[in-house]
Amino acid sequence: MSESDPKLRIVDDQDEKADEVVRLKATGTSFDQVERLTPKKVLQDEEPERLESQPRENFEGRSQEPGVEAILDKEEIVENVEQPWGLRDGRLAGVPYGWFVLVMVAVIAACVWAAIQMQKGEQQVAVRLQEVRDMNEDDAAEDRAARELVDRIEKLVRHYLAADTLDKILPLVRQPERVKPLIEAEWKVRPKQALKFARVTMFQPASIPSSTFWIIRAEVRDGEPQNLIVEQKGETDVRVDWETHVCYQPMDWGRYIAERPSAAMDFRLWITPDSYYSHEFSNAGRWRCYRLKTKGSDDHLFGYAPADSDIARELDRFFQGNSGGMATVIARLRFPAGGNSPRGVVIDKLIEPRWMYVTDPSKDGP
Repeated sequence: MSESDPKLRIVDDQDEKADEVVRLKATGTSFDQVERLTPKKVLQDEEPERLESQPRENFEGRSQEPGVEAILDKEEIVENVEQPWGLRDGRLAGVPYGWFVLVMVAVIAACVWAAIQMQKGEQQVAVRLQEVRDMNEDDAAEDRAARELVDRIEKLVRHYLAADTLDKILPLVRQPERVKPLIEAEWKVRPKQALKFARVTMFQPASIPSSTFWIIRAEVRDGEPQNLIVEQKGETDVRVDWETHVCYQPMDWGRYIAERPSAAMDFRLWITPDSYYSHEFSNAGRWRCYRLKTKGSDDHLFGYAPADSDIARELDRFFQGNSGGMATVIARLRFPAGGNSPRGVVIDKLIEPRWMYVTDPSKDGP
């Protein structure tokens, strides 16, 4: 291509400096029409073609498009950054006021209930504290009473062991009017020796009805320990049972066996079942046999009671309730008139299921 040949240059249609504008018109896929125009001619010529759109009836959309001014003039809702999301005018969006009322009522009711329960709890605590104070006061009073009782019993035992005259000992013993002649008779055979009290090594209640009794074991200086039964009457009155302490018997046990007196006598005995049937007591179907022993002696007797008697049944109950099958009783014994059994006696009556008279026998009659 020579320099004199015209050259094709793309220019703007509105470029006024261009001398001549060549517009190519497309037909199909080729440019077969050429139009030469000046820039002014292009500007004055027809306005640019608009893109044709489909008819409105075929377009599914708004029937009327809003204008720009409508969009620009629309008031925007500005959210306050300090206001929780969804709140409008001080309330939760979409939440009825009734729920707020219900919640407030429930909160108030819970507070009232809590206050009532707290008040009740405080009252219960106050009552419980008062009960504890009362219990502590009662415990303290019981402790004081127990200490005072122990002190009184120790004082009683000290004076009792040291007493060597009737004037000294009678105010300290149970049933003094009845036991006075018994003490005098006993002291004629075995004079009283004054003992020096050291201390109490056992202090426990005795299972004896009708009154309060204590089992006391007292150590003494230069002597064997002394076992005593003390009766408590009221708060301050305590007395020693002299008969159980010395194991008083109406007659020496050895002499009683040797002399075989005909009179019935009440002895403090240990009784165990036996099977020695001889002489007038040889019928085992008629009699029940028991071995009889007493404190301070190795001698024994055989006591017999009718097999179908209340005495036999009561003794059976005693054996069942005592370990080792032994009963400790006060029993009335009698040698049968004209009897041939050298050691056989009849058990006429069971006086006490222990070695102590709970009530004064002189007031109960024979």
